[in-house]
Amino acid sequence: MYANQPQYNTLQITGLSLNSCGYEIQNNRVIINISEIANHRELENVSGTLSIELWALNTPYTGADFTGVVLANTRIGELFGQHYLSDCRYDLNFLEPPEGTWFLTLMLREWTETGYASRDYVNFTLPYIVSNKPAITRNDTDNIINVCFSGNKIALTSTVAEKSTIPAVVKVSNAAQDKEQNDAAISLNSASLQDIVSVKGISKKLAENIDAARPFESLDEVLKVKGMGPKLWQKIRNFISL
Repeated sequence: MYANQPQYNTLQITGLSLNSCGYEIQNNRVIINISEIANHRELENVSGTLSIELWALNTPYTGADFTGVVLANTRIGELFGQHYLSDCRYDLNFLEPPEGTWFLTLMLREWTETGYASRDYVNFTLPYIVSNKPAITRNDTDNIINVCFSGNKIALTSTVAEKSTIPAVVKVSNAAQDKEQNDAAISLNSASLQDIVSVKGISKKLAENIDAARPFESLDEVLKVKGMGPKLWQKIRNFISL
């Protein structure tokens, strides 16, 4: 199975991003391809340890707390500011989620003092459906295939107990991420042009207009800057400060 219709949703103020992502599932392996993993922060601003994680969620991810099943993951280490990794290909163990309809999300997560926080994510548009399938194995001792029927489902009976490989559904809180985003709000009165442009939605031209209009006495004054419309202001207001 190959997913080629991703929806990209960069979390603001993180400075880390994923570009052109896809996955291919082959039995118990998944191949994840990412054209670029980038750190847009200042040159000396090294990221925490980064993790690439493929999750199965009940609903498409929106950047908040989530409940789901991690299907595959790998740590890729730290990344210097103004650096990127290109043409990334990860061949990982794949754990099939429980029966149901799932929405797959590829996440870039960063280690912080309070745990891992989501930095960027990609929602794949095609749902991943797991239906109940009969599991049949052969008994090595007597060459008999044991299958039993329970209700409408087919269940395997075996003389050897096997450890379940179905991953658990877990709930992940992004409280650490939310706090860090609030603490990392860009000061429009003192930030450099590069920092202002790092706020998603602010173009270089708009950043120059902000620079020309500052200092501001209130955030409401930012709305008067040329090029700053009400929709954009509402979108970035939680990620800027004076």
